[in-house]
Amino acid sequence: MNYVNENFDRLIHSAEENRQTIAALKADVDAFMPGFSDSPDRLSRWGHYYFCDDDGGRLIFDLNSPKEHRCQVCGKIYRNEILDGVWTYFYRNRAVVMALVSAVVYRATKEKKYFDYAVQVMDFYAAHYCEFVLHNKENVICDSYETMKWGCGRMMPQGLNESIVAIRFVQTIEILRDELDKEWLDMVHQKMFKEMFYLLAPQATRIHNISCWNLSAIGVMGLAFQDQEMLDFTFGSEYNIREQLKKGVTSDYFWYEGSIHYNFFLLEGISYLYLFCRIYDYDFGKESSDILTHMFVQAYSYAFDNQYLPNPNDGWPNLNLKTFSYIYHTAARAAGEDSEIGNITKLIELSEEPRTTLPLSEPYYYNNKVCLEQLLFNIDFDYSKVTPVKPISHNFPKSNFVILRSGDWNVFMKYGLNGKSHAHPDIMTVEMMYQNHRVTRDLSNAGYRSRLCNEWHRKTLSHNTVCWNGTDITSVNPGECLYFDDRKVTAKAANVYEGIDYTRTIEIKEDGVEDSFKVNSGKDGVYDYVFHLESDFSFEHELELHDAELGFDKNGYQHVLDVKRALVNENRAVIYVKSEDMKLKVTIDLNGNELYLLKTMDNPVNQIRSTILVRHHGADPMYQLKIEPQQ
Repeated sequence: MNYVNENFDRLIHSAEENRQTIAALKADVDAFMPGFSDSPDRLSRWGHYYFCDDDGGRLIFDLNSPKEHRCQVCGKIYRNEILDGVWTYFYRNRAVVMALVSAVVYRATKEKKYFDYAVQVMDFYAAHYCEFVLHNKENVICDSYETMKWGCGRMMPQGLNESIVAIRFVQTIEILRDELDKEWLDMVHQKMFKEMFYLLAPQATRIHNISCWNLSAIGVMGLAFQDQEMLDFTFGSEYNIREQLKKGVTSDYFWYEGSIHYNFFLLEGISYLYLFCRIYDYDFGKESSDILTHMFVQAYSYAFDNQYLPNPNDGWPNLNLKTFSYIYHTAARAAGEDSEIGNITKLIELSEEPRTTLPLSEPYYYNNKVCLEQLLFNIDFDYSKVTPVKPISHNFPKSNFVILRSGDWNVFMKYGLNGKSHAHPDIMTVEMMYQNHRVTRDLSNAGYRSRLCNEWHRKTLSHNTVCWNGTDITSVNPGECLYFDDRKVTAKAANVYEGIDYTRTIEIKEDGVEDSFKVNSGKDGVYDYVFHLESDFSFEHELELHDAELGFDKNGYQHVLDVKRALVNENRAVIYVKSEDMKLKVTIDLNGNELYLLKTMDNPVNQIRSTILVRHHGADPMYQLKIEPQQ
């Protein structure tokens, strides 16, 4: 098979939407490429620095502002050398993506300047590749591949980003290959791709998502240039790609690190390798192919009914399946339109929900709707031929996740971890949807170097679980599902804190959702059950409230706003929570516990959530809460 769909040339101008897309691509290329200019003297820095310390909003990458960096939320302007380096990282990523877009435009229009634009960018980086300084995201400068720190890049701040560059450049070459000079291809192979191999191979040293990207890039380069050394490393080294999938993917077909974002991020890299194996008739391996197929199919199973995704652990907020449609299109090109992946790709494209974007490593979309992969790979898909797939309740015991679906309710619960990599201290947290409206969700996090990422988003208190003595959950171990059916789950996690066990039952009933949360420990202390509501909900109640303090000043407590203690004379409190189009009744069994109503930060923090906190003094608390829709 070819990289570009055999019907691309015939169909790209046959539909008005395709013509509009190409016109928009041309405009983007014309706005960037004539002014392209870079230098190995510029050091790129890690993208996770590019977030506002005040609210966690991403800073705006402005081509015309390399020294001033404005927050997209509050408008604050930052000026410092690190952010200037991040601007360079974003600039280079834009140049690499625009080279790929230029190649697509040339394929569609045959206008020679777009061929020249694409070649110009690749030629510059290949000719100067070894002049770019070896450095890592901590800005440690290294002299050689033999002495470099793990994670180094040249053009980019880390090898992970360099892998993305390698694959995008090979994609660009694949589109233009028939018109590229063999001598030029040999130069690019020797001066850039070989050097990328020497850079990336020493970094594929464990079962990890970054190793998968390194291996995928090496494999794609090896296939495109028939470089046997690269292929032997990709498929035969100690931590080769087949071992990554065999050991890193749980029997639930989910990447072990427990982040839905990283699950898809991993799939992105490997899907390119999977496709190039098909193009070059190389054996990807039946077991690996089966695992990859199941991962794409299973992802549809843990999405909510409206295709938004739960968001446990590290990642980005508000992701949905359309966020990753470009990855599905890549896999569907390899698997075929009539495959399970092809069918799910169509279901994703047919969803009426708008696509949510990624703050880093964002792929190219026209109007946030049409990705390059849809045009290049699946332009001839027949969307009238699609088989509906009805998601059902599903337990993922080796991944410590469960999703319940009944009536208008979806409830997701995370009841354990498979290690500390990309983990949040939030065992037993829940997310809920009612009538496709988010009632409560996981915030995920802002960039890793953002102050609020580490002071709020990665704290137990920002999640829907129980905090002990104002500290973060310490366990990174798996939990156990004790009972599961379509409407009910009971799960247990031992030693969430040392000597403290959690057991939580979520049940969807005819009239709402019931939550029973039991702590077993025998340890006295302050136990805070926390339930956050989405920022569009507000409280309605007749409770007597008084200003209060929670008594802790770190681990997220320092960021709690407007603390009110409710004086409740009975063992039960009723609170109504209301949004523009929904009203819910929340009944809380207090059993002698204290009730607090709080305001807490969202992600980004310019939005504020309404939060229920139930406090127990002593040992072994039992919490019960019920949520019922109101007419």
